[in-house]
Amino acid sequence: MSTESNSIDEHKIAIIGAGPAGLFCSTLLLEKGYQVDLYDQSSGLAKKFLIAGNGGLNLTHSENIDSFTSKYYENKSLFKELLSDFSPNDLREFCDKLGVETFIGTSGRVFPKKLKAAEMLLNWHKYLNSFSGFRLFKKYKLKEILKDKTLTFEYLAETKTIKYHQVILALGGGSWKKTGSDGSWVEYMESLGIEVAQLKPMNCGFETNWSEFLKKKKQRLYLKNISIEFGDKSVKAEMVITNFGIEGTAVYALSKYIREELERNNKALVTIDLKPDLSLEEIKSRFLKKKAKESMSNFLRRSVKLNKDAITLLNENKDSISPELIKDFKVTLNSVRSIDEAISTAGGVCLEGLTTNFESKEVQGLYFCGEMLNYEAPTGGYLLQGCFSTAFRVTQNFPDVTPRK
Repeated sequence: MSTESNSIDEHKIAIIGAGPAGLFCSTLLLEKGYQVDLYDQSSGLAKKFLIAGNGGLNLTHSENIDSFTSKYYENKSLFKELLSDFSPNDLREFCDKLGVETFIGTSGRVFPKKLKAAEMLLNWHKYLNSFSGFRLFKKYKLKEILKDKTLTFEYLAETKTIKYHQVILALGGGSWKKTGSDGSWVEYMESLGIEVAQLKPMNCGFETNWSEFLKKKKQRLYLKNISIEFGDKSVKAEMVITNFGIEGTAVYALSKYIREELERNNKALVTIDLKPDLSLEEIKSRFLKKKAKESMSNFLRRSVKLNKDAITLLNENKDSISPELIKDFKVTLNSVRSIDEAISTAGGVCLEGLTTNFESKEVQGLYFCGEMLNYEAPTGGYLLQGCFSTAFRVTQNFPDVTPRK
């Protein structure tokens, strides 16, 4: 074991977790004049950020503040405050500073114009390295944290113990363990007397008992421009039929409510409208014009304008394909997919045990930001905005110590 002493330098801060929240905390504190030691258990920065960016890096959303903050459910009032301090426009300005120009897509989501996630991350790392007070420690896995902010890491089969005056934790949730977001920090927090709400899947898939017909397909069915309804909530987007059940953007937007229903009743009924832009009456009218010798598949493709994947799904009930089935395809879900497959997690460090700047009331000088906090949001830019806005709030508790760079 090796032990390092920082002489408890109050201007040197440890940040653990090199995802967007940890990187942004590092950036803001370096600009305030602090020295920052950033630790991550992975071999590289922001692995989850990189994987999420493979399908297009959705940074935030451009919708109005009331609509935006409603996506944080019971924490919408908190996020109204957070986004007033660091807004989606502020995030876009920060991206500009990194040389990443952004644009608003037709859906209202915000994306980089040219650069991909890896290039944005490279620019960000260069900016951090321009500060003499920045040090990055990769492959440092946190093993223990004490109330006096003594940190114990495992590094290359060695144990290193380092003490800091102030520590910021940005360790993510419990999904996509291969990226380092493994939720192992929960036991460390509980040992400190910090209350943690159970981590649960969010933005996740759900399982159902498909017929042998669909199971034998052994492929994913992509349903575009559909509407999915659960209870009094409806979302128009895209979804995917898998051999285990359903997933995709439309499903993720309802995943909190579906998960909670499964916790209550062990089943949840969702309804899929395969042609939300056509009324039931219009589809009935088209069915009346079906030619006697025309196959149902050809008719659905030609007249109702359903794609082959939607038709395959309807063939789950091939003996009773009807206009009503197209508008009201019911699926009974029976379980949530593994938390490790989820895009994000609900649960985390309980907000009641933290100050308004997300400092622990139990352990002074210990802060939290990003997905470690007990809030949840759907995909669409809300998750990343949450990471940036909570990180911004944490750093507001640190006054400037030297003139900015």
